[in-house]
Amino acid sequence: MSNLPLESPDMSQCLPSLSMWNEAPFCVVNKPISTVQDRITDQEQGEASSHSIAPPHDLGSAVMDPIVDSVEGSSHVVSPAIADDDNVFQMYLFSTPYGQRGRTVRFYPKAGDAGGGGPVRVIVFNTAPRRGRREKECRALAASKCAMIERHIAPYEEEVINLFFDKINKCFPIFDEVLFRRLLLTQKDKISPSLLAFLYGITLIYWNTSPSLKNVPRPDPWPLWRLAEDTLNEEFKCTPGISTIMSILINLSTRPSLLNLGNSALMGMAVSLANAFGLNRDPSGWNLSLTEKKFRIRIWRIVLICDRWCSLAYGTPPLINRVQHDVPIPAVEDLYNPGASADQISATRRFVALATLTDVLGDCLELVYRLEMDPSKRDATPHSLESLLTHWEDSLTDNLRREVLRGKHLVGPGAANLRLAYLSVKLLVRRRQLDLDKTSRQIGDVDSLCFLQARKAAEEVVDFVRELEESHCRDFWIPFNAHTLTSATTFLLRSALSSRGPVRNTSLQLARRMIEALDSHRRNYAWDLADNCLANCTDLMDKIEAACEEPTCSTTALQESMPTDMDIEALEDWFPDFPNIYPLDHTG
Repeated sequence: MSNLPLESPDMSQCLPSLSMWNEAPFCVVNKPISTVQDRITDQEQGEASSHSIAPPHDLGSAVMDPIVDSVEGSSHVVSPAIADDDNVFQMYLFSTPYGQRGRTVRFYPKAGDAGGGGPVRVIVFNTAPRRGRREKECRALAASKCAMIERHIAPYEEEVINLFFDKINKCFPIFDEVLFRRLLLTQKDKISPSLLAFLYGITLIYWNTSPSLKNVPRPDPWPLWRLAEDTLNEEFKCTPGISTIMSILINLSTRPSLLNLGNSALMGMAVSLANAFGLNRDPSGWNLSLTEKKFRIRIWRIVLICDRWCSLAYGTPPLINRVQHDVPIPAVEDLYNPGASADQISATRRFVALATLTDVLGDCLELVYRLEMDPSKRDATPHSLESLLTHWEDSLTDNLRREVLRGKHLVGPGAANLRLAYLSVKLLVRRRQLDLDKTSRQIGDVDSLCFLQARKAAEEVVDFVRELEESHCRDFWIPFNAHTLTSATTFLLRSALSSRGPVRNTSLQLARRMIEALDSHRRNYAWDLADNCLANCTDLMDKIEAACEEPTCSTTALQESMPTDMDIEALEDWFPDFPNIYPLDHTG
């Protein structure tokens, strides 16, 4: 237990930084709690003027390997159900010799942090010792795998890293670029091997966009990805840290995204580790350096973004409940360094907009995955869903409104990605409104307002895809956005099957234009986001068109052969070859 007095003002604000204190800013190298005691004692003696438990220059970097010294420990949050027990232990152990090598540190949030006027929950972190030689062996194995990747891309490591920060980190700020580059120059051997390995791997998709690399044959990505996954497995065998979470986030953000089940499992690991390290709690009032507060907020928000969009793309409920975290949206100015370019600042604003849009998505997903709903307490109506999206639209700046809402001037990094993310949430809202509208459940009720609005949202996605240019296709995209293309196309095909006359023809034409545009982007610009829709919808499109063109099966006969009271889910039986990846939700 900690040998700090309970009533000490420094103790009441103390928290073992889960990035722990080492040589460079925000590190996941975990020190034992006795080290924390030394830091606080220095503060009490006036030797440190910072409000952080450790001076900013002495905070370790979260990109550093968590396996450095066998005597160091790994911090883990203690269950709130037993956290108060530590109060009794501290009061006892402080007066005994046994308390001189304490293993826990308590943090008392400010009274105002308790929502609804409830009791303030004390946050307690425990530090467990590492496992010595085995950890160093795992570290050596992971480092050897990373070295093999570097040999594959040599002598272009620097160009690949530059490309990562230009194409990916600018739009999806996992790293503080200045601090990472400083570590790379001075302490590269201590950077987490899995983090470096996945950094190299995620950048390969952008290889041909680099002026210095486009004339160099790109290494085969699959062997490199197997090596990167090996480095992550070795890190799991020892003591994972925040760098492990970052490695998983990079892995999940890699294109093309093919292994849905594996990605869902990795997402679960990332969320579990983030909760274990206390990233789900707002550190604004904690006694940490400003650098580390910003870092913790940023990483948690990226975890949340990946969780929500994985849920939408893979058809699994979100792993993070909104009542179990209180981390704020990061401020735009906290995500870029002084002297940042206009492009960097604009990309940062788009990232913050994506983070706030993700909150709207989370509210919608709660309704999509809800199994039971009390009819007498309907907290979800078509109007309430509309309000969620409208409030987000109203929060945008004028420039973002032009880009996101109207699709104008999509020239900045990440602009097209944000526009598609918005259309994805809009289509989800329309689909859910359609489900809540009881009159639209019958296959013949295609003239309902909700059905028409949903078809219009799908049409917007088609128009967006057809207007994409090479610069857009080679820009940054989150891989989960591929789901939107499939969702829009399947809805148009559904509309064609459940409509008559001109409406049917229009829906079929739109679906065909989507397939043709995606095929063109895939062939000409290697736009891998098209793969899922092309694989799942091309054959289905051909079957529906062929059925509608057969003289013996006119559109009228096709329509009349379908029972007027048939549920839309019965359409799946017509096309057994079409995988049921995106089931329609009818739980309202």
